Amino acid sequence: MPAQHSTPLPPYRAMLAVDLKDFSGVEAVDQGRIGADIPVLLRDTFQRMGHGYLHSEAKFFDHTGDGCAMGFRTRVLPTLLDLFPATLQAELVDRARRNGTRPQRMRVSVSVGPLTDKEGPSIRDGQGAARIETHRLLDSQPVRDLLTRSNPEVTLVAAIISARVYEDVVVGGYSSLRAESFVAAPVEVKSYEGTAYLHVPVPSGELLATGFTPQRPAAVEEVAEKPASVRIGNVDNNSGVVVGTNSGGFTFGGPR
Repeated sequence: MPAQHSTPLPPYRAMLAVDLKDFSGVEAVDQGRIGADIPVLLRDTFQRMGHGYLHSEAKFFDHTGDGCAMGFRTRVLPTLLDLFPATLQAELVDRARRNGTRPQRMRVSVSVGPLTDKEGPSIRDGQGAARIETHRLLDSQPVRDLLTRSNPEVTLVAAIISARVYEDVVVGGYSSLRAESFVAAPVEVKSYEGTAYLHVPVPSGELLATGFTPQRPAAVEEVAEKPASVRIGNVDNNSGVVVGTNSGGFTFGGPR
């Protein structure tokens, strides 16, 4: 029997990533300044949370140009869920007020899994399937829609977490946020497919009216008739158009 060689499993890490909405629309002359400020924004957010030490003890920290990715001990996952999105929202609000500018808006994703870092076998810190998952969630349409469908002056942060984080931390009872604070959403980005969970600290606009997931357009109801002609009517306010086919038809227009 041939010898079997195993590879040491990297340590499990909590993975946090943030991304600035509409960074591509920023003029090139300002991109360097805005991008450089994102690590400062994260540092100030952790300090505002009362957990400034988390920023300094991160297992890895990568700047992505329009965002950042950070790795932490898994034990801090409940703190990340409970405090980070809401505190980031408050920090962005205050920054906009101080600067007299429109507020910046950000997406947040959280995942967990084995990731390389300085405490395990590593070519580069923060590598692994959980890193890929975190960025796929961050780029996914469901979390992007949350900002698109909300008031840009009110809802500044939209968060998405992996199914593993939801099950272990939220359903497991380690988070102060209840399961009802999250909405499940299918995610398909490139080769990644899965279910993730959406959370918005301060919802507004369409999110309040129709929920976190866009409403599908209502299907046109097929009328079980056999009209063989087209009739156009215009009597007072009772206007309608009946389109007929050999197998049935559809009715459009106002009441008849």
